[in-house]
Amino acid sequence: MSVAEFSTKNPVLVNLLMIGLFIFGGICLLQMPTELNPQVEFNWIFVTVVYPGASPSETESLIVDPLEAEIQDVDKISEIQSEAGESYGFLLIKFDDMSEREFREKLTDVKTEIDKVVLPEDAEDPLIEAFDSGDFLPIITANMSFTIPEDNAHKIADDLEEDITDLPGVARVQVSGLAEREIWVEVEPARMNSLGVTFDEIVMAVKLRNLNVPGGNISIGKTEYLIRSLGEYQSIKEIENTVIRTSAKGDFIKINDVAKVTDRREELTILSRINKKNSITFSLSKKSDANSIDVIDQVKKIVADYSRIVPDGVEFGFSNDNSIYIERVIRVLRDNAIFGMVLIFAILFLFLGKTNALLASLGIPISFFITFIFMYLTGNSLNGSTLFALVMVLGIIVDDAIIILENAHRYRLKGYDSFQSAVIGTKEVALPILSSIGTNIAAFLPLMLLPGIMGKFMRIIPLVFSLALIASLFEAFFLLPSHYADWTIKSKVYKKGEKRFFILLRKAYGHFLIKVLRKRYWVLAGLVVLLLVSLMIIPLIGVELFGDEDLDQFSVLVKFPEGTSLEESDRIMRKFEEEALGLPRSDVRDVIVNVGLLQGNEQWLTRKNVAQIIMQLTPKEQRTKSVDEVLAAMQERIRHISGPISVELEKVSGGPPTGKPISVKVQGKYLEDIKKAALALQDSIRRMEGTLNVTDDFPPGKQEIRVVIDEKQAALYGFSTQFIALTVRYAFDGVQATEFRDGDDEIDVIVKYDQSGRSSVDDVLNLYITNAAGQTVALRDMVKFEIQPGPTVIKRFDQKRTIMVLGEIDKSKVSLDKVNGKMMDMFPKLEKLFPGVTFEIGGQFEEFVNVFKNITTLFVLALILIFLILGTQFNSYSQPLVILTTIPFGLIGAMLGLLISGNPFSIVALFGFVALSGIVVNDAIVMISFMNNRRSSGRTSVLRLWRSIVDSGRLRLRPIILTSLTTISGLLPMAFGLGGSSAMWSPLANVIVFGLVVSTLLTLFVIPCFVAVLDDMKGSRKKVRGLK
Repeated sequence: MSVAEFSTKNPVLVNLLMIGLFIFGGICLLQMPTELNPQVEFNWIFVTVVYPGASPSETESLIVDPLEAEIQDVDKISEIQSEAGESYGFLLIKFDDMSEREFREKLTDVKTEIDKVVLPEDAEDPLIEAFDSGDFLPIITANMSFTIPEDNAHKIADDLEEDITDLPGVARVQVSGLAEREIWVEVEPARMNSLGVTFDEIVMAVKLRNLNVPGGNISIGKTEYLIRSLGEYQSIKEIENTVIRTSAKGDFIKINDVAKVTDRREELTILSRINKKNSITFSLSKKSDANSIDVIDQVKKIVADYSRIVPDGVEFGFSNDNSIYIERVIRVLRDNAIFGMVLIFAILFLFLGKTNALLASLGIPISFFITFIFMYLTGNSLNGSTLFALVMVLGIIVDDAIIILENAHRYRLKGYDSFQSAVIGTKEVALPILSSIGTNIAAFLPLMLLPGIMGKFMRIIPLVFSLALIASLFEAFFLLPSHYADWTIKSKVYKKGEKRFFILLRKAYGHFLIKVLRKRYWVLAGLVVLLLVSLMIIPLIGVELFGDEDLDQFSVLVKFPEGTSLEESDRIMRKFEEEALGLPRSDVRDVIVNVGLLQGNEQWLTRKNVAQIIMQLTPKEQRTKSVDEVLAAMQERIRHISGPISVELEKVSGGPPTGKPISVKVQGKYLEDIKKAALALQDSIRRMEGTLNVTDDFPPGKQEIRVVIDEKQAALYGFSTQFIALTVRYAFDGVQATEFRDGDDEIDVIVKYDQSGRSSVDDVLNLYITNAAGQTVALRDMVKFEIQPGPTVIKRFDQKRTIMVLGEIDKSKVSLDKVNGKMMDMFPKLEKLFPGVTFEIGGQFEEFVNVFKNITTLFVLALILIFLILGTQFNSYSQPLVILTTIPFGLIGAMLGLLISGNPFSIVALFGFVALSGIVVNDAIVMISFMNNRRSSGRTSVLRLWRSIVDSGRLRLRPIILTSLTTISGLLPMAFGLGGSSAMWSPLANVIVFGLVVSTLLTLFVIPCFVAVLDDMKGSRKKVRGLK
């Protein structure tokens, strides 16, 4: 018994199963996490080591070098990027593609290797973190602006941070503008020296006093007691009264005799404001299994609760609200899907009648709900990528149902009843349907193997696409026959015969096909010319990596000369702030300023000489100007502001991190040579038309105050070089002596010289320190200070010193491939001018080239799989080759579609090409399958060979037109933005729509020509005549 027969004989089971799938699929849909983009494991590890007071050169040699030497022993590392900056060393370790479990093992290996490194005594423990897409773009940022006293605002912020962190779906809360609480022991040098106390004695006194030591147990009578020696600080007063030692007179010298103890906040390194008011920001990342919309709603509820109870002068707002973007993406895709479904139903109604149209359309929700079940069980989320995959497959999942219904309808016209028609009609086309679905999956599924971040970001699309097609097979073979048999018993549509317009269309097609077959060699030659012409379109449309969505936000990234103080940076940023607030409020909702922080798509910096303004725009549905127009207006308003060395306006990237359009690694051994080569390259790039904001990531050196110790003089006074160096560090930075517990909080106790003792170089030189003999010596008698420029940041790629040359392009004047091609032509000449320096393309173009190469390889694999499926079905070598010729047909239309729509050749378009290759072969499969059936029945003659070609085309004209029209209709709204446009996904829809339009027209005429030519090559007609 076939599946179709079982289906028609068990209608109750079929209907109950359908209802169960709807219910379970709906539950899975509601429980799936919802997010903007799929969760992507980057396989990146961040390692940060803080080394207070160290110069970039010192952190490079003492932190970065030893870490890189050990880490490189770990397997499967694709790249190590490092950065040696002032007081810190940072490493970014990128691994090859691997499973999450294997990456966790590599994370453990990295930690083990880092533990082997002997770091300087004063360096803090390494902070080792894994980085994924959830860290790349927070789901929402809450902003708290205030005009009340800072202490009160900080208390509110502390409580809010704790409440948000306790939410079940929140993974991490990054707080900016909230200084940590610290206890400062500010030493007065004059009093310290007059009492003969050293700085080390003060630090040790605080450290040794703050202890609770267990003393064991003791039994007294029948009771056992725990012995504990209590010395831990319980109050600030106890710190003040800590005894340092006794004086020469026998008096106690206490902390409050030489220092002032204050409970305060640490000095802010980042200043934050929103709409000119001081602010504290809370950036949230969610857990991978949490629903973004639910988490955002919970955060908004907590903030709303706080808004009702906080005093006047505290206001809350939100930026980076992913719920707006998620709902927008869902709305656009949903509306386009609805438009598509309406078009599909209208076409089916026109060709097959109301009942058959309903039966075919029913396959869409059934297949979708089965796909939701698969997605839920495999741990996937509902996001922009998965929704687009469903829109893309919308018109394809009805193809198998259309073929079955059309064939069953043909048997009804011959006099069979609904049950017989359902069974015979399904059996007859089962193999072609399996082949066509198989080729769709074979074309697209290999893209899951695409490596790199882009591959991970796009991987969910071929998975969902394939799951939906498998679900459609189940619906077509198991559910549809039963529904057709039951629901069309009383149908009279088949008695009306075919519609008149289609009879005329079939007749006209038959006549024209015969004429085309007579000119078959000319037709094929013209097709080759057309294909070559279409390939020449690529230079006209240009190349782009990824289309960005409009995310209602852009940033103004500002850099000041090295050495600029935080206060001076803030003074100039207030001018930028005024200009930003001068833009129409209908376009700009909030202006968020961060001084000391720069978060670009390419780099994140925390330095006193950097700043940013985040322009949070009103939702695009409520404003009349695009992001680009508001950005251009802001650029014009700030053009006159002097002071910064670099001002860059940057849109937020909605896709994966890919770098800038212009990105070149300039590498060598000596920084001076690398810098000269980088400057020469920048000058050359700036002369190229269409290049913007060309700069590098190696700022001018910051002035260093270098302490030169006279070793002999220091030894004469009884001091070591280390002691004097630490004294200088304590004077400026201080040292953490211990921690003070206040409830659950652990507060750092910092011992440092007071402000009066460290406000200038002379103050430091005038410090007196006491040696072991009690002799007091001025620091200036043993050291001298030199002021010289030094590097601010030293960057390395794979252990090579590197300066990145970065820039943007004006896409209206130059394309990504052209500008990078010209840069590569410059490299040989520059390498001759600067021996020992190398140049290497990075950023978007490097990513595009790598992805293009990998997709090409996977496309070849897809062709092999398609050929394997077709060869198995037709038991032939030549006929699969004929079918595969439809792929170039699709390429012709796809290139035409990109040209008409104005979309560039991009990675998303490449995905469309690969998907198209599996779709366009479907019509040819059905046509040649019926052609073979015609030729296998009865006696063969020359006339019969021609008739088999013409009749197969005429017989399968309706299903070919129907399947193509439904696929086109499903994607047409997305391609033209009928339900809302998408810069990211529209190019893919355009590729498939235009490719399918052209390939369908050519398939109806060119495939018969290929078959006729194949007959000529085989000498089939001569053989037939010979038989006579």
